[in-house]
Amino acid sequence: MGRRTGFAVGQVGTALLLLTVSALLLTPLDAGKPRDEKRGRWRRPPPPPGTAGTKLFHNEDDTLSWDNDELTRIQSLHLQDFSSVEDYLKSPNLAHYLALHPVEALHMTVAINLVFIGFQGDGSNKLDVNSDELMSWFRHVDHVLPHTRIALSELSCSTDGHCAGTANASLPPSPLPSFVHLNMSCNVVAIQKGEVLAIFERAIAAFSRPMDPDHETGDQQVDALKLEPFIDSFITALGLDRGYTVLVVNPKWSASLPSYAYRLGFSDYELQLLNQQASMPELQPHQAAAKWGREPSPPMYASRHTHTGQGFYTGKKFQVTDLQSVSSSWAKAAAQYLSELEDFQRRVIKLLGPKTKGTAALMRAATLLQGHAELSQLLLATLKLAPEHLHNPRFRATHPLEDCPTPLWVSKTRWLLLDLTARRTDWGPALGGDGVVTHNTLPDVSYAFAETEEKRADKRLSKEDNESEPELKNKLSIMRNQRLAQVANQQQHAKQLHVGQHLVHGLAPGEAPADQLLDPDGNPVGAGGSSSQEAQEEVDRHHQEALLQAELNVYEEFATVHCAGRINPPIVCVEAQEAVLDLKHTLEVMTKGSGNKMLLNPDHHWDIFGVEMDDEQTSATYSAAKDVFFSELSNVLSRGLRHVVAPPSATWHHRGYLHDTASPFAHKVHFTIYTIQDTSRVLGPWRLRGVHFDLEAFKQQLSRLAMPHQAFSFNQVTLNMLDDPVLAGAFAVSLRTSFLQVPHAVSDPVENEALYLDSRELALRLRQRFDMVNTRRVGSLDPHALLEVPVFVFELDRDVPVLIDEHYNARALEDLVVIVQNAANQDEHPTGMMCDGILLQRPLSPLKHALSAVVQHLGGVLPPHLGYNPGRKVVQHDWLWSVGAHPLSWTSWGGHYSQMHIDALHRSYILDAIDSSVDLVNSGIALLQSVAPVPETHQRISSMKSELQQLLQQFAQVVNVWRAMVAHGAVLEYHAAAEIITTSETLARTFVQHCRKVLADLHPHHCAARVGGLPRLLIIAIYGTSTTAGLAVASVLVLPLFKRKAKSI
Repeated sequence: MGRRTGFAVGQVGTALLLLTVSALLLTPLDAGKPRDEKRGRWRRPPPPPGTAGTKLFHNEDDTLSWDNDELTRIQSLHLQDFSSVEDYLKSPNLAHYLALHPVEALHMTVAINLVFIGFQGDGSNKLDVNSDELMSWFRHVDHVLPHTRIALSELSCSTDGHCAGTANASLPPSPLPSFVHLNMSCNVVAIQKGEVLAIFERAIAAFSRPMDPDHETGDQQVDALKLEPFIDSFITALGLDRGYTVLVVNPKWSASLPSYAYRLGFSDYELQLLNQQASMPELQPHQAAAKWGREPSPPMYASRHTHTGQGFYTGKKFQVTDLQSVSSSWAKAAAQYLSELEDFQRRVIKLLGPKTKGTAALMRAATLLQGHAELSQLLLATLKLAPEHLHNPRFRATHPLEDCPTPLWVSKTRWLLLDLTARRTDWGPALGGDGVVTHNTLPDVSYAFAETEEKRADKRLSKEDNESEPELKNKLSIMRNQRLAQVANQQQHAKQLHVGQHLVHGLAPGEAPADQLLDPDGNPVGAGGSSSQEAQEEVDRHHQEALLQAELNVYEEFATVHCAGRINPPIVCVEAQEAVLDLKHTLEVMTKGSGNKMLLNPDHHWDIFGVEMDDEQTSATYSAAKDVFFSELSNVLSRGLRHVVAPPSATWHHRGYLHDTASPFAHKVHFTIYTIQDTSRVLGPWRLRGVHFDLEAFKQQLSRLAMPHQAFSFNQVTLNMLDDPVLAGAFAVSLRTSFLQVPHAVSDPVENEALYLDSRELALRLRQRFDMVNTRRVGSLDPHALLEVPVFVFELDRDVPVLIDEHYNARALEDLVVIVQNAANQDEHPTGMMCDGILLQRPLSPLKHALSAVVQHLGGVLPPHLGYNPGRKVVQHDWLWSVGAHPLSWTSWGGHYSQMHIDALHRSYILDAIDSSVDLVNSGIALLQSVAPVPETHQRISSMKSELQQLLQQFAQVVNVWRAMVAHGAVLEYHAAAEIITTSETLARTFVQHCRKVLADLHPHHCAARVGGLPRLLIIAIYGTSTTAGLAVASVLVLPLFKRKAKSI
């Protein structure tokens, strides 16, 4: 009995083992395996030769029309009759017979507007380039860029820029390439010559203020907070707001003029001045508006586009748009705005007092305190600090409000600015690395055309022998001397008359002294406690302004008669033009300090000095210099497109949702914000928290990330580690100590002991503490229904700052975001970024880094210093376009998302869905490619005609959905494309299922053999032999069977 039982058990064991072996043999080789990222579906080898994939939505000509031959062919595939045996047998596989090929690439149009200001002979070095030349040079720009993704796990502090001072290495965009290529369409905009440039030059002068209040004629800084709405007005007026615009400005400039750059914040000199003047009434919140009134705003325009989303993009790949008339109308409206702004500034200067030091900085600070919550809180905290606490003495870094002045700017809307005349600044990692910006990074107009200018100067010298030249020079000199003498006499006479009219012999209460000078309105000059010496200085200043204005008028009158409209005018005209440039700037600086109004912007915009024509030799030199210059400029523009307009994205594998690309789109996104306080320590008086993490501003910015039909919701929970031992334990277990080498401005790196949280350890403990569910609801009918985003904000009232992973104030992980707010934020080590040899300090609030972490968590949006290099085919560092007041910039503080980064997030949703559905469709086509046509199966093909036609119609439907998605993306209607994400995925899955059904119907015996049970001989072997013998017989019987079946496929 025991032997029988043992034999029976042996039979059962043998049967189970053989069934397991059979199941393994029947299962595809890759089923059940963990996915290998290096050999996964995204890394599938390309199709074999002869079956190259189809590049949809892309023509080889200059048009991006949707009615191309490829789309017409796809829509007609289902009309095949499948009756030709010869065609069937000639086809290498079933997919080829059905005219289905794996999709290699889909092209999404990205509209780019190029606006060149000062390139019509009206800018610096009289650079003259027509629209056709600009168009040809844009063809050298990388205008077809594959969308690339990098694994977030490959990002370290040395690659994402957070390491203190170093940024090295490059990243291959693997294992997640994309099927979508971003196809840039170029629209070169022709604007009004001279008029638009004059307005931009006037705006730069109106928005600028000296970096050092003690030296008004020194280096200037242009207020980017005023510049942005001004250029927004220009872009909207021209109807360019539904695309991305690159502005390249070439203002007139000479070596005698001070340099300028763009920034959002203040210089160190200004911060010291504001800290000293913190008690002024104007520097109290909302006090200046009551005294000064509201600052004028640029002209506003409604969008000229009425696109409803029903049509498709039909613009040309390269085109020129003539907007001279529209730009001229805008220039007139902008001139009125600038006149009102200049009047406002003069009025404020008079209210502050002309002798008040740093009036421009005080005006700027008071304006900020009236609004702009993201800056006013930081500015108020700065004003309250003791002078010795403005900077941390350990690191010699900048103040957080002292951002880097740059010649480029990335706006909060959809434009990029490159000013070729602005000051060149060095910025990037302090200890070096890839992509560091130096003085030679940007093309220099003066240097590029220096040889041309020398030849032009030689040509002018050769003209001095002309008899008319000395005569004209003498005439101008006489005019100038006579006018200046006349104005000087008038000023002296007016001064004496003015004093005589206002001399008094007896003083009534409130009357001015006898020696007090009065202005034309009867107000004492230098009132408010000023001395007679100051009053005399003011009178002398008025006298000097009048002389300069008179000299400017002389040059204008002379040029109008002897230079305007002339080809190759006299040499004196060129000299007069250079003198006017210097006089204008000197008067602009003087009148800013005095509040007086001068006539500096006539209607002719100083285009009255004639036109110099180059000879053949000079033209050849100029042409060669222009080629070199525009090749360098094309490189700069390419980098802007790769890093700002079409950046790569980061991605990870989200728990609970099997998807290997950026975080998929969700109709509802719910943020649970846990504010975790640590009040276990009592801080000293100057350690009181000055800048809080602005939770309302944080939620407001996150709400801007939502699409029109996407719902964002928030829930706030406040906890204290004193009341939660588990939470306190999680924090303590995650706390680490390290010694960092922090760069120093004037010495070797300084070793700094730092506390930090291990983000991985902390995340593990937080998941256990809060029993966090998967970020997506598993089993939901709609996997895009809801996304949960937990955000943990640690408010630490400690004497020592605590960061995340040594260098971060905020960190995005797979399923949560961690933020740290330190009360001792001034002791946080600097960023390791340097600008002009000075380390850049971290913001006092983690809002900037928190916003950057959230947008990276939602859609993998990367900072602009990371971009794809198509030549090297890697993602690499380039700090040139890491500018602008937005959370992803390293050179400036910014608490507002740029619309370009919001677009990048929304685009990643769409590209993710397209890639997912394309990959599914390609897997179905791969199934059809595995079937080789044989004569035995043609009859079945003929009988399956309706089924095959339905399959091809489904393929055409999927293509139509892709077409609609990329068309909506072309006009920036990502919300409309997001509404059909589910449709694209459903159609793609249906197509794959239909492909499987076609294979099953084509080879029914193959499927029946696999599901019809074990062969009789195999059953006998199982029950009639021992285990070892059964396995041997099974292997002999089963393996040939599957070998034959494989051949039949």
